[in-house]
Amino acid sequence: MTSKVRWSLPDGVDELLAPKALEVEKLRRKLIDLYVASNYEFIIPPLLELSETLGGEAHDEISSYAFSFMDDLTGKELSIRPDISEQASRIDAYRISSKGVIRLCYAGDVVKKRTSKVLRSRTTIQVGAEIFGDSSIESDLESINLMIKSLQEVGLRDITISLGHAGFTAAVMSLFKDLDDSLFAQLEEALMKKSKSDLLNIIPIDNKNLNLIISLCDIYGSEEIIDEAKKIFNGLGEEVKGYLDHLSEIVHKLNLDQSVKVHVDLGEVQGFKYHNGIVFSAYCGSVGHVLAKGGRYDGLRKTEDDDRPAIGFDLDLIAVSNIKGQ
Repeated sequence: MTSKVRWSLPDGVDELLAPKALEVEKLRRKLIDLYVASNYEFIIPPLLELSETLGGEAHDEISSYAFSFMDDLTGKELSIRPDISEQASRIDAYRISSKGVIRLCYAGDVVKKRTSKVLRSRTTIQVGAEIFGDSSIESDLESINLMIKSLQEVGLRDITISLGHAGFTAAVMSLFKDLDDSLFAQLEEALMKKSKSDLLNIIPIDNKNLNLIISLCDIYGSEEIIDEAKKIFNGLGEEVKGYLDHLSEIVHKLNLDQSVKVHVDLGEVQGFKYHNGIVFSAYCGSVGHVLAKGGRYDGLRKTEDDDRPAIGFDLDLIAVSNIKGQ
């Protein structure tokens, strides 16, 4: 008597069947062609990395998302990549002998051992483009515009771009650096949800900076919100004002057509923490989750003790294809 073995996929893991698989592959090819035509060099980083060097300057954070195991061949611990942008940063730092401007693009599978607000599945195909060696506002604008063009290229419309500044958000949150790691993580989670009640449960009512962190829950909307933020946070110094000025300049220079809406969110906390400058994400129509995200992450990889300017974005190709099919 024969019996069939019962099987199922792990939670958060999906498979692509026909005709969906072919549709996703065509979108992948279309995006790679777009990036190569825009002077980005295509790379294929490895699926596996040595755990000890995974993530560079963001090792602890990247590692917390990675499946790791002991390699029988070498006796070393290996990790399955949870992100490709940091691999591109490693390739720029250690494989390409140039201190000039380098543009790289990629498309490949990523696997995370836990879901996040950004990556709703534990597996997906990540497609992206990165610029290294250019700290100018022009590279910020190029990256944002290419992300928008990517979504339009695969047929998405009714796009909303959310802009923020990781340096600004980090400066406000640094006022609470005396919190222990557990409470600080809860603080980040509360801010991500824009939950004032949770923040009030974490921070004592007599904390002199309580109103500032509470204000982050409300600092979102049109570009006028940046001027309001300058008034509320003017006591944090010129560096913080500079972050807001930079964001304002980005908004004014984007020059988007009316089909793309711009949303400013100065309390945005999403993605990896290695971002330290302008951050941006894209939504489509009534879909509530992020389809693409990016930002500046200067200094993630260092060679000869020099910080390397970097900015880029990536998109969840499977999530994008699902929206396109609706």
